[in-house]
Amino acid sequence: MKTRTVNMVLALLLISAAGVPAAMAAVPVPMLEPMPVTGDSPEMNFSKLQINPRHHGMDLMPGESDEITVTVKNPNNETVSVTPEVKNQPYSDYILDESWVTITPASAELGPDDEMEFVISLAIPDDAERGHYNLQIAFTDDVMPTPYPMPYPQYINALDLYVSVWKPPVVQVQPGYIHDRVESGREYDYTINLKNTGEEDIEIDPELRRERWYRHEMMGQAFEDDAITIDAPPVVPAGGTATVNVHLAVPIGAKGEYHSGIDLGIDDPSIEEWDREMVQLDLEVWTQPAEPFVKEFSTEIAAPITITIESNQYRYDMCGGGSSGSSEDEEPFFDVSLRGPAGDTVPLNRTMAAYRGSVGLGGSKCAPPWEMDSSGMYDEGSTSYIERYTADGAVGDWTLGVLPHYVEEFEYTITIGDADPGRRMQ
Repeated sequence: MKTRTVNMVLALLLISAAGVPAAMAAVPVPMLEPMPVTGDSPEMNFSKLQINPRHHGMDLMPGESDEITVTVKNPNNETVSVTPEVKNQPYSDYILDESWVTITPASAELGPDDEMEFVISLAIPDDAERGHYNLQIAFTDDVMPTPYPMPYPQYINALDLYVSVWKPPVVQVQPGYIHDRVESGREYDYTINLKNTGEEDIEIDPELRRERWYRHEMMGQAFEDDAITIDAPPVVPAGGTATVNVHLAVPIGAKGEYHSGIDLGIDDPSIEEWDREMVQLDLEVWTQPAEPFVKEFSTEIAAPITITIESNQYRYDMCGGGSSGSSEDEEPFFDVSLRGPAGDTVPLNRTMAAYRGSVGLGGSKCAPPWEMDSSGMYDEGSTSYIERYTADGAVGDWTLGVLPHYVEEFEYTITIGDADPGRRMQ
């Protein structure tokens, strides 16, 4: 105590000499002293084995089994008794029954530099509860020494085993998301197809659910949730199908995008609570331009002018569109105008119209797999509509106007002189 008092006095004198206010200088400043080493310190008396692997995971369904081979080596200069035991972890949500685990051999004596393989077999019973099981296989009773009590022992020579008992969902959902371009003031219908592969009826209760972390919420939605109504049966019958009907009435004057999801509310115990069945709903309100796109160009020769316009449409996986359907149901077209050097409107002759698309044979993303037929094997990913116009040319400045209809984007090519129809100018 005398040493500590002297240290505190010296500290106060140093603070006062530094010009610290007296009120602050009056606060005692204890000086740290090293913690004395006592006879209560933990003893480092244990045998360290080499365990390979140290960690392993298994995904098993009820009724399935699996095994892992673990190599244990003794690097010590003395013989170590090895008796592997199952140790459930207290932080695990589910406790694994030790009867599910078989370890061969049950015990062994490992001399210096000896190693042995232990086979750990795991058999999940048919009535096992679905969930995540965390356990250790402790090969010795050695635990981590600590100077303070631990809530549970930390075994040193152990294998950490993570077992996920799961069941495949019995309800199939098609499509997994709906992405469409819609128009203000129009109505659209979408369908979500469900199939129950199980032997019992499955209850459903679909509802809109918007996740809070959507960044689009901060930017504002194109319309509110009440623009969407959902009609669905209460159950999906065993071995049967059901349809969830989604109706959208886009408010007049709506602009922007809408992002949400449809939680199907499937009462299927095989579906994790955090992995609930959601159908993503992403809608973009499409607005018809009122003014045409304008491109000015000049010609230095009096030669024919050829104008080629090509639209590009992407399906966006617009699954579920009904008779009132998505905007892709409308045929694209263009209002094209051309003004010449004299400022007058020059007559245009449409000489060609063409359709182009890309088709995959991997199966339609919109057709339910249980209703797949020959027509459903094709999936059209994108389409293009092309128009070509010609006009008599002259030297001077020109203005091209293009007003697209039901077109997401388009490309144009202006050719002065002879045009090669088989070549696209970039």
